[in-house]
Amino acid sequence: MAFNPADSLKKFIRNSPWVFIAVMVHVIALSVLAVWQLATEEVKQEELPQTVTVSKPKETPPEEVQLPPEVLDRKAIPKNEEAEVVTFEEDQFIPTDTSQPEDLTLDRGDPNSVDNLTAGSPGGTAIGVGSTGHHGTRPSAFGGRKLGGGKFGRGGGATQGTEKAVLEGLRWLLRHQNPDGSWGANTLKNCCDADKPCYDPKEAYTDHYNEGLTAMALLCFLGAGYSHESKQDIVDTVRGKRHKVGEVVKNGLKWLMERQNEAGYFSKDRAFMYNEALAALALTEAYGLTNNGYWKKPAQKAIDFLVKSQRPNPAGAGLWGWRYDSRMAIEEKYPGGSMDEAGKKELFDSDISVTGWVVMALKSAKLSGLNVEQTSLDGAMNFCKWVTVNDGLVGYNDPKNAGLTVQGRGDDKFDYHATAMSALGMCTRIFVQHDPNDPFLEQASARIIKDLPVIDKDRRKIDYYYWYYASLALNQFDGPDSPRKSGKYWGPWNKAMVDCVVGLQDASEKSCNRGGWMTMDRWAYTGGAVYTTAINVLTLEVYYRYENAFGGSKRN
Repeated sequence: MAFNPADSLKKFIRNSPWVFIAVMVHVIALSVLAVWQLATEEVKQEELPQTVTVSKPKETPPEEVQLPPEVLDRKAIPKNEEAEVVTFEEDQFIPTDTSQPEDLTLDRGDPNSVDNLTAGSPGGTAIGVGSTGHHGTRPSAFGGRKLGGGKFGRGGGATQGTEKAVLEGLRWLLRHQNPDGSWGANTLKNCCDADKPCYDPKEAYTDHYNEGLTAMALLCFLGAGYSHESKQDIVDTVRGKRHKVGEVVKNGLKWLMERQNEAGYFSKDRAFMYNEALAALALTEAYGLTNNGYWKKPAQKAIDFLVKSQRPNPAGAGLWGWRYDSRMAIEEKYPGGSMDEAGKKELFDSDISVTGWVVMALKSAKLSGLNVEQTSLDGAMNFCKWVTVNDGLVGYNDPKNAGLTVQGRGDDKFDYHATAMSALGMCTRIFVQHDPNDPFLEQASARIIKDLPVIDKDRRKIDYYYWYYASLALNQFDGPDSPRKSGKYWGPWNKAMVDCVVGLQDASEKSCNRGGWMTMDRWAYTGGAVYTTAINVLTLEVYYRYENAFGGSKRN
């Protein structure tokens, strides 16, 4: 009889059922274990990087690869910053209509109406643009500004503390803006708490400087990247009020435009060149920030007035500096060629302070694509060199008074800093010549660093005007974006400046003083807390308001 495996298996199961059951249990267990192990190995194989080798034809020689030049990213926040860099608000990008082709060489917006303007860039996190950049627009002159430690990541940039102080300063300015869009020392009484006002009740403030003060306040918002197009809100935590920052800027700019007359200046009675330079600077930055045609004509008209107002060179050819009055106002005193020697002296009279503000306006105008005659900047440079003496000193309006006190109302309460004129001379040279190897810059920096910001017991040494211009000059000269980037002068100055400026900001809870600078300096008697707050916010924005004038690479 032949062997039958099936019959044998049946007989085995009948005679030894328990043995069969045990065998089957082990078989099932081993099968489950094998399936689990196989699945695990497949997952591991999927996690491993896959390498594909492609053979290269032997007859093809290797191609030489030309790497593009390294591009420094201004938007990258250096990882080695000592303090965190922060921004104000998250961008809320409103897309621009791109259904129709756009000529990117043209200005945006309606030049005849501010109420029919395109949404544009939201602004806020970077100077001139949000994180989404410029959409459907010709690039802004100021679009490259960026918070942080600079291109080279060496520190010395904006920090969480300085940006918080800037935001609190902007809140103070929001709180004290007049309904018509302006700011003024004489109008603070209408905005302040009666029990703790932000002004000195004994001081007789006037409206003579309101055009300049309004422009300074606007520059604070523009410097932080906010334009009339910005969509962000800033909440005033003292008043519990939400402000549309774009409306704040737009209302202030419109107030300035309504003040501008056919001649191009803004002051109510006759031109006062501090007012005119600051207003021109605000309008040119408003245009440069947005490229919106609505601001172009008034900005150009303001710049044209500055150029016409420049004093003639006493040598008989070329131009010179600027003073409180325009050139036209002086010439009108002597009609028909009747100017005598005293009149000529008055006509040639210029000072480095007004000249410095005008140069900044002309520089911003050039960056914005407005028309600026180079002969005007050359004249400013000639005047600056004339008032400069050896060893980094600059005279206020004559080289003979270099290092001497510029007289003022605050002489009995405040010490004078002669290095303020050196800082003004530095800024004029930097923004006109663009020469980092100018020996005067090193000499002036060495002088300035010996007169660091300090809050002394009697507070006699406080000079916000000096601190602003010296911060701008040293940041340009050897700050983190400079080709020098040594920090030899900027480093110690920046630390002392931040300690003093932030330390003097009012931190009162639920007070209308909060965020402002209530401690006055020697120049604050005309502008009060509007001036002190605006000038200090501008100082804390020095890290990103202007790109480095030397281009960020060392010149031989």
